Amino acid sequence: MPSSSQRRMPFVVSVSLLIASLACSLSTGSTPQPVNTVVPQPPGQTLPPVARVTPSPNASPTPAPSPTETPLSGTGPGGCILKEQFVADVTIPDNTVLAPGTAFVKTWRVKNTGTCSWDSTYQLIFTDGNQLSGPGAINIGAVAPDATVDVSINLTAPTAPGNYTGRWRLKSSNGIIFGGVTVVIVVPATATPTATITPTPTLNAGPWNGKWETNCGAAACGTMRLVQTGSTVTGTFGVSGTIKGTVIGTRLTGTWARGGDAGSIDWWIGGTGVKWRGNYNATNAWCGHRTGETDPAPCGVGTFAGDWNVLCVGCDGAMSITQDGRLFSGTYVNGTVEGTIDGTTATGTWRKTSDGTTGPLTWFLLNGQQFNGNYGGTNQWCGYRSGSGAPTPCLKP
Repeated sequence: MPSSSQRRMPFVVSVSLLIASLACSLSTGSTPQPVNTVVPQPPGQTLPPVARVTPSPNASPTPAPSPTETPLSGTGPGGCILKEQFVADVTIPDNTVLAPGTAFVKTWRVKNTGTCSWDSTYQLIFTDGNQLSGPGAINIGAVAPDATVDVSINLTAPTAPGNYTGRWRLKSSNGIIFGGVTVVIVVPATATPTATITPTPTLNAGPWNGKWETNCGAAACGTMRLVQTGSTVTGTFGVSGTIKGTVIGTRLTGTWARGGDAGSIDWWIGGTGVKWRGNYNATNAWCGHRTGETDPAPCGVGTFAGDWNVLCVGCDGAMSITQDGRLFSGTYVNGTVEGTIDGTTATGTWRKTSDGTTGPLTWFLLNGQQFNGNYGGTNQWCGYRSGSGAPTPCLKP
């Protein structure tokens, strides 16, 4: 009869064989395959979707290409930095409601925040969205680093109702696309006529359209009535006076005529559209306001805008000025200028690009073609337009 120890032997051997069998299975290198394993994703990160396990006959998944966006900055001529900053919608803020087919002028204020000096070959070009019957490209003009400029284009609202967005970007002289601005408008559906609806003839009206009370410092300027269609403005003032002009951004420039006399006008409308200020014949104050409002203060601002030939100590050469009402900025051969205008006097600061030095300036507009003045109080700084000559004296403390 087997002993108790002998009776336990078959069981021990069986267990040993089972353990050995498992060890062999693990040493063969086969690895159990997980089912529906979920890989955790880092917080805030969305990974591309993974194709499901279910096979699809005769088809292999093709990943969608990743679109690439042209950067907002770039490298300009000579290695300078191209960069632009949107400052404000001067006209037609985003989501402005416009009637079908309305012609309008969109103006953006942008700043050159790079190190490149934009020249006359720099353009604003249409890139995507709805072009709104606008041009494919327009020239921006010269803009120095740290200077701002108002860029305007003529557009037309579509005839079909809907929300429309168009995007324009800047193009440098070496072909680099950078920066960007947008226009967003809403064209409403035609309302169903009811007995209480009164037609409103404002479909072709711009901010200059309508009645104004004006002050030109002379008798009988009085009430003015303007009609704006797109960028064109016509109208009447006082007794038998007429106005003709063109809108560029916030500016209306053109001519006046009355009783055989005629001259120039240059006006800038405020952001709320109820007041404007400016001049006639470049130096004489002329401003206006809607009924119930008062004259802007100051009423008059002379026209320093445009190109000048300047004489100053160490900075003789060309100067270009951009003006928006009282505010002006520009470039001269050594750097940039900016400031404010009150009547025919401009005060502000100059900044030298090479070393960043800065100081005060004061200019006095003599007529539409000349100004004299100073920088630092004692150094001459005067200017004259092409076809004219330098004023005498150049220095005016």
